[in-house]
Amino acid sequence: MAGYRDLLVGGLLLHFAALALAAVAEKSLVQTHAASGAARVNEAETRKALRGRRAQSSHGHRANIFRAAKSASARGGLEARQAQPVPIYIPKMGLANVTEPTAYPPLPPVLHPWKDMQPLDTAVGNYLISGLMIQPTLTPPPSQSSLDLAFACPALLTWPAEVAVSAPDPCGSLSKGSWSVTGGTDPLIDWETSCIDTTSPGLTAPSVQPVTTYTMPNGDRFGTSQAVTTPAGGSYIELRDCGGAAVFTIEEKIYKQTGKPDDNACAKYGSCDGVLYFQYFIKNSGGKVVGLSGYTTLFQDSWDITDSAGAKIVTVSRNGWEPNDRRPDCSATPKPRLWNLKYASSPPGIWAAATGQWPMAAMMTMLAARDNVRLPDGQVLWTSCNVLKSTGWVLFFGCTFCCCICIPMCVFLLCSASILKFVDEVEKKFFPKRMSKPAIYGN
Repeated sequence: MAGYRDLLVGGLLLHFAALALAAVAEKSLVQTHAASGAARVNEAETRKALRGRRAQSSHGHRANIFRAAKSASARGGLEARQAQPVPIYIPKMGLANVTEPTAYPPLPPVLHPWKDMQPLDTAVGNYLISGLMIQPTLTPPPSQSSLDLAFACPALLTWPAEVAVSAPDPCGSLSKGSWSVTGGTDPLIDWETSCIDTTSPGLTAPSVQPVTTYTMPNGDRFGTSQAVTTPAGGSYIELRDCGGAAVFTIEEKIYKQTGKPDDNACAKYGSCDGVLYFQYFIKNSGGKVVGLSGYTTLFQDSWDITDSAGAKIVTVSRNGWEPNDRRPDCSATPKPRLWNLKYASSPPGIWAAATGQWPMAAMMTMLAARDNVRLPDGQVLWTSCNVLKSTGWVLFFGCTFCCCICIPMCVFLLCSASILKFVDEVEKKFFPKRMSKPAIYGN
């Protein structure tokens, strides 16, 4: 009986649901028929009114009505098109699809710690780092070529075929001079030798040698040159650009031929112990020899500089002065001491460009300074600058050694006993020894 009752109840529920669906469908159908009937009535009334007007109006009046209706519909369509915004069509996906155009570069995306429910350490890190983030620039960053042009060394626009290089002169100046056109007075480049290098950028290795600085007539730094001592005890001359980078090196080698001395060198310069020969090598930044001299004697008046194949680059010569004459008679108005450089008509290799021939003038400037303190045996004496800087470095390292090693050792030896006694008393007073049993004593 229970099963039959459940079956009857289920059938009744299905019957009532079907009746409800039928009623809803019938109501919708009635509303649809009513709407269609009203539409047919409106259409009939419109046709009747048009037939009445057609009967009462002429052909021209009907034409005017149709033109007015057409123009009205055209205006209505234009107004509708103007009212609706024109959609932006972008053929491919990019930033324009997801970002709005701005006058400034958009900021980089950041993570909001609180809104995005991040941990506390993320919020603290965002607060600390956000102040150090670089904001986008309104102008694009400069290119490497523009930076090279802005920070480049001064370039020589012209270079004469004959150059006069002034040498240290006891009757003039031992630390200043210039390069100029032979027979001219206007300087091409000025040079000055100082004991401390205050012009080279950055940190330089400590050296006891003086440094020679070359400047343009307008005051711009052109470069520097300095003798460098090797760990083996040798030395070479380094030519640097305005940024402190070594572009050329000059090595001087001395050969001694034992036996009968050179009569001229023995009589004029006191070199009576054999014969001395000098040779100079010019190397580029890669260590390749780009110029060298032949074997020259002590204080030779004139000699040539060639490339490794023997092609002449320049001829150097003195204008009649003697390097070993360190105390001349300045009251007789002697002529200035000069090294004259005469370049070949077509120099080989890297020396073909006239504006790249300045290393020869720098080389003769350094050799003239070395010849001013050269001994008859070919060695070079220390100048006052070498002595002063060497003494300063010895005192500096001595003071550093004393402050870092000697003084702490003396303090330890003299005061260690009293310090140990004081520490022991403090320990006994604040941390006295007490009797106690271990926690596992007896177990």
